[in-house]
Amino acid sequence: MPPKTPGSGKKMSKAEKEKLKKEEEERKAKEEEEERIRAEEEAAAQKERNKAEAAEKRRLEQEERARRATQLEDLNNILETNKATLDNIENERRKNAKWQRYMLCDGSPDPTIPGEINTYMNLWKEDSTRVQIEDVLVDSKQVLALISELEFLLEDTPAENIMDQEVNQFKATMSAMQTLLKEKLDRASHELLLRASELANPDTSNLEACYGDDMCTLCVWGNLSKNPRIKSFEFKEKGFQFELPKILTLSDCAVRLLHSKYDHLSYTTRSYTPRLKKTEEPEVEEAPPEQEEEKAEEGEKPEGEEKEEDEEDMEREKTEDLMAALRSGNIDGDDEEEKQDEKKDDEPEEEELPPEEDAKTPEPLVWEDFDDEDDVVDLRAYTPLGGVFNFNLLHLPPQPKSVKGWIMTTLVEPVLNPMDYVADNASAVPTPNKEEENKDKKDDQKEKKEEKPPIAISMRLPQDVYFCEEPQVARWDAPTKTWRLEGFSDNNYNEETKMLTFKTNYFTTFGLFQDSHVNMPFQSWEIRPRGMNKALFTLIAAIVELEIEIEEDKCCLGKPDDKPELQHLLNKWMSPQDLIKALKAAGINIFPAEDSSKYVSIQNKHPVTESNLYQQMAITASSMAYSWSKWNAEVADRDKIIIQGAECMKDEPLLEEDWGLFMATKKRTIKLKMSEFDEEFSDDHADGTNYHADLYHLVMEALSAEGQQKIKDTNYKFYNTVSTMLSATKVLTYA
Repeated sequence: MPPKTPGSGKKMSKAEKEKLKKEEEERKAKEEEEERIRAEEEAAAQKERNKAEAAEKRRLEQEERARRATQLEDLNNILETNKATLDNIENERRKNAKWQRYMLCDGSPDPTIPGEINTYMNLWKEDSTRVQIEDVLVDSKQVLALISELEFLLEDTPAENIMDQEVNQFKATMSAMQTLLKEKLDRASHELLLRASELANPDTSNLEACYGDDMCTLCVWGNLSKNPRIKSFEFKEKGFQFELPKILTLSDCAVRLLHSKYDHLSYTTRSYTPRLKKTEEPEVEEAPPEQEEEKAEEGEKPEGEEKEEDEEDMEREKTEDLMAALRSGNIDGDDEEEKQDEKKDDEPEEEELPPEEDAKTPEPLVWEDFDDEDDVVDLRAYTPLGGVFNFNLLHLPPQPKSVKGWIMTTLVEPVLNPMDYVADNASAVPTPNKEEENKDKKDDQKEKKEEKPPIAISMRLPQDVYFCEEPQVARWDAPTKTWRLEGFSDNNYNEETKMLTFKTNYFTTFGLFQDSHVNMPFQSWEIRPRGMNKALFTLIAAIVELEIEIEEDKCCLGKPDDKPELQHLLNKWMSPQDLIKALKAAGINIFPAEDSSKYVSIQNKHPVTESNLYQQMAITASSMAYSWSKWNAEVADRDKIIIQGAECMKDEPLLEEDWGLFMATKKRTIKLKMSEFDEEFSDDHADGTNYHADLYHLVMEALSAEGQQKIKDTNYKFYNTVSTMLSATKVLTYA
């Protein structure tokens, strides 16, 4: 063993080591205790902070909810006042119209009274003195006016003010008058053919007659000369020309063109009105009768046995609960209650939301698919324009003959006698089983094609209808009550001259059709004030750009002013409902139907929020300008509607920097911090602005005193007109 080095310390005893170890353990325990206390204090402080934050959050939410309730009540009072005033005015207008109709002394019947209208129709039907076309055209104006009166009543009368029996009666009356009008026009055409030789053109020796007014035109050509060199004829008044097949040049035939601007056919088709798709309810499988009987037998037990079983179950549950408590060492369950109390303290109290906040976004409606044959026109996707063209081939009745000073006339039934003509290429396609027979008849088919070729037609489009694209021609199929595309070929449209040429296999009733959604979706829109109770509504659709002036309860079309087909509408003040009808009839359909989303790619928005926003924009339209925002379509959230808005006190266009972005949801409306030209979307609200329940209160907070006063002074008629136009165009979802 080596010797110890001098200066080395004494060796620690066992007791000293134990003492040091104990001191170290006490020091560590003390530190751990201090750390635990600090952690508990920190946890308690954090808990208090969380509780304070939760309480503050609840307080802010309660304040916002209270403010929202107050603002919604305020807005609803304004809307209800406007609605009540408008309802009173409309009811008074209807009463006055009814009284004026009762006091009318022009000899016309009241179409709502069955006795009067039935007497009128019977007298006109039996009247054989007014059968010439001139008289029938005069009488038809009154009949069309009566039909329009019933149509207006059906559209204008609130559903609660008219019974189903009256609705059915009005529709039956309209149908009867339409049928009688057709019979009268046919009879007038027949009377005209009876006088063909009397009215013949001395240059051609053929009947060439044309009569008409602003609603109906009758053109007739009669083949009296039987000149084989005749190849075509043109009704110059209508700009309508047709080729005459050679086989008809030597026959006693006549061609009638009856053009009516009204359409009494389309509404009878199945696709005229939209149809909701029926949802299939899941079938519930019922238990077989034997099993039900067995269950019933098992369930039937004496009362004594049932009571005993119930008591045993209760005792068993109590015992199980007691054993579980003993195992956990907590019979009273105080710790659990404390934990639950703590949990309740940490969690914010759940308050019952108002109905409008709690309401879920309704699912889009699902419409039936068009399941008819391929050549049938879907009237939900296409719109008939320009009226109906009856292009008929008729037998020419025997003409009066002069014999030794006597006029001899053959008496015939006073009805039109159609002549059959179907082009050879329209014949039915043969079946494979008849291939040999068809091979033998090839020569005959060629000859027939030469005998009965398709009829070539060249026509000028109606001058009061704007066709945005080449119109589609379709014929009326009476047995199936459908418009069909079959039977037309070689279509050609000259956009400059507005001439349409085509070939048809039939002498038939046909119409012109345009895509109902050719102008949708819209590119942009804007509405800005032009003074008190005045506004300019601009809509840039897919093809046309429109400007609509609004002043109180009237509006008019200002642009486009370079379309001859729309000149009859320019600067003509009318109600918004009448303007909507007039624009549709003129080929400008910027008014989506309830099922248009099926045909146009759009982003559906929350329907309640959308409808409310139209009303709030209308209320503030005297001081605020609103416009389309690209973010409304780019933000893929149905509950968020985004528009541009700016105060506008002068009648002049706004600058880009004047506009701000507003976002509306079903809970609140805010002004966004971002601008229209930012690259990314952010829903942060602008500095210095508050959350509001609706656009109206958001705008009123930001407007100048002058702007606020103009909104308060806004005429309820102006509000209604703006709201009607915005709701009809659905600019928030179709732009």
